[in-house]
Amino acid sequence: MKRIFFVLLPNVHILDLGGPMQILATLPELGLAELSIHCVGPHAELNSFQGVSLMDIAPLPTKLTKGDVVVMVGSKIQTDQPYTPHQLKVVDWLSALSKNIPEGVIIASVCTGALFLAEAGLLDGRYCTTHHDYLERLQKAAPASRVLSKRLMVQDGPIYTSAGVSAGIDLALHLVGQYFGSAIALRVARENLVQFRRLEHDPELSAPLCYRNHNDPVIHLVQDYMTHHPCDSGTYDELAEQFSLSYRHLARLFQQACGITLKQYQQKLKLDLARRMLKDSHRSIEGIIEHCGFASPQAFRAAWRQAETLSPSVWRKVQKLDRAHEAA
Repeated sequence: MKRIFFVLLPNVHILDLGGPMQILATLPELGLAELSIHCVGPHAELNSFQGVSLMDIAPLPTKLTKGDVVVMVGSKIQTDQPYTPHQLKVVDWLSALSKNIPEGVIIASVCTGALFLAEAGLLDGRYCTTHHDYLERLQKAAPASRVLSKRLMVQDGPIYTSAGVSAGIDLALHLVGQYFGSAIALRVARENLVQFRRLEHDPELSAPLCYRNHNDPVIHLVQDYMTHHPCDSGTYDELAEQFSLSYRHLARLFQQACGITLKQYQQKLKLDLARRMLKDSHRSIEGIIEHCGFASPQAFRAAWRQAETLSPSVWRKVQKLDRAHEAA
């Protein structure tokens, strides 16, 4: 991720813009990543639907390259009126983009921004979502798409769509996690005092991002340590000593804050690492088991069966086929 372009139209919703912008702007603010953020659109000045005036909006970019992220921000749309010249200009720009999305470029939308992706043909044949009041209109605008309800966000290849208002924050955190990893995503979330949210059918959170909806600073530090050392072979007594706690006290605090035991949490971290290695490396399953710190192949397979229905080898094949399909 190098450049973020927030595409703005008149009557833009302030939270649709400010939420994801705040999350992504935290990366350079904390020195976590070098990226630039740009507000672009067909007009240099506009009024938001909430009455705030926005100025110095740059023109729509003429060329996108690998590492660029385009976010079509939601705005108030008059359902009984045809698109305005400004809106049509954005649709035309997106239509030209839809003919050949450059490799490594992501197109995203917040709330009603999905309607403009639909008009431009970017959602044809793809799964997508938007604010619940506009789901039917989105399906009419993109009859070849698969519009999903009760979703905070949907990812289909390089296209990401999200529901209304605060869902833009969830979308931005999801992107941070995908690009920079769970540790940085957690730091960004905690800096902004927001939690990772998912509805039932949204993309699953990785293990390091789960069980974080508590306010115990010590347990957050313990989770940070365990996330960075998922294969640690030390004892739980040694872990507790690092935080000046007894094991019994740590175990009780951890259970109260997270709702699961230390052992269960560590197993989830190990399984998460094993999945990533199965998906992204060519290491043998036996080598992955050893690297992830499982006591034995039998212990790994017992833990795996509790979380997955497919065997590790079949799961790996399915993931590689899915990746090849997305690339195609």
